[in-house]
Amino acid sequence: MNLILKNFLSTIFIFLPLFLMQCTQKQDCAQKKPDEEYLTAIQCEADFSLLKGAPLSMQYTQVDAVKLVYDVNTELLYYINNDKYRFHYDFCSRYLEYPKDLSEFNVTEYGHSGVRRFLLANLNYYKSSDKYVLEFFSDDRITAPQISKLFEQVAQSVYFRDKLCLLSNANVADKLADFDASRIISVDQLFGNQQYQPMVLEKSYGYLQKVGKNDFDAHVFSSRDIIFTDFLPNDIPFCQGILTTAFQTPLAHINILSHNRKTPNCAFKRAWNDKNIQKFVGKLVSYEVRQDTFYLQEVKLEVAQAFWDGKRNNPMRKLKCNLNETELLEVHKINRNAVASVGAKAANFGELEKIILPDHSKIPIPEAAFAIPFYYYQQHITQHQLQHQIDAILLSDSISNNRTLLYKHLTALQDSIEAKPLHRGLLKMLTDKLKSSKGFTEFRFRSSTNAEDIQGFTGAGLYASKTGSLTNPDKSIERAVKKVWASLWTPRAFEERMNAHIDQSNLAMGVLVHRAFGTEEANGVAITKDLYRDGYPAITVNVQKGEYSVVLPENQEIPEQFLVKFSSAVTGSDAIAVDYISHSSLNNFQPLLSMDEIKLLSSYLYAIKKHFYYASGRAVLSTDFFNFAMDIEFKLDKGSRKIYVKQARPY
Repeated sequence: MNLILKNFLSTIFIFLPLFLMQCTQKQDCAQKKPDEEYLTAIQCEADFSLLKGAPLSMQYTQVDAVKLVYDVNTELLYYINNDKYRFHYDFCSRYLEYPKDLSEFNVTEYGHSGVRRFLLANLNYYKSSDKYVLEFFSDDRITAPQISKLFEQVAQSVYFRDKLCLLSNANVADKLADFDASRIISVDQLFGNQQYQPMVLEKSYGYLQKVGKNDFDAHVFSSRDIIFTDFLPNDIPFCQGILTTAFQTPLAHINILSHNRKTPNCAFKRAWNDKNIQKFVGKLVSYEVRQDTFYLQEVKLEVAQAFWDGKRNNPMRKLKCNLNETELLEVHKINRNAVASVGAKAANFGELEKIILPDHSKIPIPEAAFAIPFYYYQQHITQHQLQHQIDAILLSDSISNNRTLLYKHLTALQDSIEAKPLHRGLLKMLTDKLKSSKGFTEFRFRSSTNAEDIQGFTGAGLYASKTGSLTNPDKSIERAVKKVWASLWTPRAFEERMNAHIDQSNLAMGVLVHRAFGTEEANGVAITKDLYRDGYPAITVNVQKGEYSVVLPENQEIPEQFLVKFSSAVTGSDAIAVDYISHSSLNNFQPLLSMDEIKLLSSYLYAIKKHFYYASGRAVLSTDFFNFAMDIEFKLDKGSRKIYVKQARPY
């Protein structure tokens, strides 16, 4: 058999049902040359295929994009060849001889209508929705009459008029009152109709294990498995990749873990009963996630073994640990250089306290904050002679390479840490310190290790946070501290560090303490870059209602997802533009944050990005500012809706 054909037959390319465009009209479509600059009409599928390209922003999958320009002066409409012109400005300046520079183009042509020459838009085909959608740049100040005029011009010049819709997003929603409602499509419809969601574009090798939600907790996975499941697990053991039927968000723990591990991760809603996928269950396969599809291919053991061995040979990373600091440190005494004594979470929290905003105010952080240094964790280990349990695990390959045995020893170590009493001197210091924080009786004790929130290893979701109370004996201060310390040795944390080639002999746990909150209006996570378009001045934000988790959704709740785009970098305006991807399913798909709250939050996020960019030396290293990112957690307090920033770490 032909080798190429043989290889093809032994591989299943999971080309998801793409709802390939069918030209429903019978009219002839004249042969067009591939180098056509533009078309004035799209008369058939071949026309669209000639022009289309990938969208500039990958917020949704399986999208074909065509840019268009309407010249107000000549009343001519141009559908642009994506291979020739990547941006609207390129076409307008080169072909239509627009005389001014890009900055003037942005200010004028996305600005107020009185002086603009062009109406600019994208015509996107969403395969999962089988809709052609007219969309405007989120910074565009286009008017309602201009929207209607352009839509009608497009409708008259395309063969898919019946499938043509207009996207309602933040910048145009209030201008569509008189627009035909049957022609409007929302971001939530586009997001909900998607069938495929690529999360981490990587390739790996492993045994495809299909395990449903009801059997997941009892199943013993191998570190060489690729996990195929029908829900979003909150606790994913180290594995070679993840395939789910449930959609995720970029900031969910399952995806952050995959991002850190550099292992493929995607969701395909119909995967569970897909016959092509079932053929590979239990088999050793290569698994590759790409932007619009994913691939499974059965492989031989020697191929996979070479891949695994290549990862295992990476050099070990030695952690710094300073056990000389014995003071309970107020946050104003902590900065990013204190990682070796209080851990990265507390050190970064100390940096947050030092940021001064343009109006000379500070970013709100939880009150009554201080750090318990590593010294007291090690004191507990030494005082109760627990080091031998740690050494037994670290020095024995037979334990660390046997997942069942490893879990048993780690669980025993955690039990020992929690069972032994806290040093009386430390307990008194803590109690006195907390009592001096007037107005607060409950406090949050949060993990802060030297193997967490550091460059190249965030440790997201690996360690515990606990609430300790001065008045509730069921939530004692002693219990909270020991629970956090013990979480250093959870099986998942151990395996993540091991597979990240972190030397665990110098591991230590500090504790960041601050006042606890009751209920909250909303909570969220932000990445201070555009996750869907490299080098663009934007911030990615996910928010959820109340205390429902963004990063650990229990029942596949959809969060509010949006991009904050900084108009000053494009149009010269001081305003921001908000580009929604989805709204919260827990808030009737209505915005959780007001525009004023988004503006205030954005000012905090931008200040944090800028501070850490220069503090970390990225500017000296010439790292691109727009692509530099911090992972930031925040909340809106119940009642007051005051925004608090809880955490910042490198992304």
